[in-house]
Amino acid sequence: MGTTRTNFNNSLRKGQLGEQIIIDYFEAKGWIVYCPFTKNKAHAFDILATKNKERIIALDVKTKARLNKWPAQGIDIRSYKQYMSFKNKMSIPFYLIFVDDKNGDVHCMELKKGIREFNPTDYIVAWYLEDMQFLFNIGPEKIQQLSEFDQRNYLYLPD
Repeated sequence: MGTTRTNFNNSLRKGQLGEQIIIDYFEAKGWIVYCPFTKNKAHAFDILATKNKERIIALDVKTKARLNKWPAQGIDIRSYKQYMSFKNKMSIPFYLIFVDDKNGDVHCMELKKGIREFNPTDYIVAWYLEDMQFLFNIGPEKIQQLSEFDQRNYLYLPD
C-alpha cells in the first residue's frame, strides 16, 4: 500500500515546493536559511538555519500526506538512521518538518531520545501528530500547487 514513484521530476518538484514553504516560514521568523548548492547528490539534510548568530539547527522537510491508518507521519527507517547518526556526530538539533499536501497542516518535531515512535511497517518509523508541534496551515492555494505533483497510487482516506 505504498506509493509508486512514476515520475522522479514530479516528486522532486513537490519536495522543492514544500522546502520553499518552510524556508519562507523560517525567514519570516528571523532565521537565516542555508540550503545545499550541490544538486543531484545525497545530502544530510535540506536546510541549515541560524538565528541571532547563537542557534543552529538542521531541518529535513517531508512533503507528504499523513498516514491513513494513524494520525501520524512517518519516514523510511534507513533515512531515520542516517539523520540520527548525523545528529549524534554533529551535536546539532535536527528537526523533521512534515508538510501535509492533502490537508495543508505543517508539523515539526525534533529528533531526540524519548520521542514516542512506532513502526507501521518493517521499513517505516512514525510519530503521532499529537506529539509534534503544529506550526501552521499552508492554505488551499499551496495545497493546489502541491496537488499538481501528486503521485499517490491509493486514496487519501485518513481514519
